[in-house]
Amino acid sequence: GEKASPKQIKLYVGNLSWGTEESTLRELFEEYGKVIDCYSPVDRETGQHRGFAFVTMDPDDALRAADETDGYELDGRILRVNEAQPKGYGGRANDNDGYDGGDAYDESADDSWGNDSY
Repeated sequence: GEKASPKQIKLYVGNLSWGTEESTLRELFEEYGKVIDCYSPVDRETGQHRGFAFVTMDPDDALRAADETDGYELDGRILRVNEAQPKGYGGRANDNDGYDGGDAYDESADDSWGNDSY
């Protein structure tokens, strides 16, 4: 039978050691299923990893991987793994330690300043 929602899930993997290679990460997550995409942003200035990555997997695999790898020690660092939220996604704001949240609010506040329609 067909699975109802073949939507892939992107996992956010945080607190990575700078020395952790993308291939190491991919191998870790491949223990839980097929890794569709593994992306670890690099600092343009230094060429250093920025300490986090995104791993895309099928939903079942992703949820199991997140469960098993969150708190896992890799290269001496304790990984933080959870489902990546699209920017500006509401509802689970406290999960991302307050990043992102501030900007959207300020923009809407700015629009009302200097508005002479009162």
